[in-house]
Amino acid sequence: MAAARLIHFGSDDGARVPMLQRVGYEVRQMNSLDRLRQDLGGDDEVDAVIVAGVNPHRAEKAADLMRQFSGAPLVLFHPPGVALDVSRFDRVFSPSTPEKHWLFDIAVLVMQGKELREPSDLLRQDSQALYGEVRPALGGEGPASAATDLQA
Repeated sequence: MAAARLIHFGSDDGARVPMLQRVGYEVRQMNSLDRLRQDLGGDDEVDAVIVAGVNPHRAEKAADLMRQFSGAPLVLFHPPGVALDVSRFDRVFSPSTPEKHWLFDIAVLVMQGKELREPSDLLRQDSQALYGEVRPALGGEGPASAATDLQA
């Protein structure tokens, strides 16, 4: 089984990246929103994104990008007392949270995300296969124009 792929967006003040790598995760680090957008829009699946050490505006922008391009869990390491809409994140940890707690929660989130993604991937494959079968009957048109033809 391949290692779970994580993105760490922001600074790693808490030395989380080396810890995640030691326990077997593949971690890509980045600080650029453009790079995050490219990575999320690429072919590689992402199993979770961790946001840490960025100002609230950049954290919220990262969350928006994440939700636009991926259904993977989104984790935030956030110091108390800093105003931020934490409802955009699946888990929020204080930077002082013990490693064993956040490592366990991230492992659970990654497993749950993979379990949810498998049936979704199968449905997508089935849908593409069915579309491939009916497309010739639709004259090569897409599903939207076929639906319009059926309503007429």
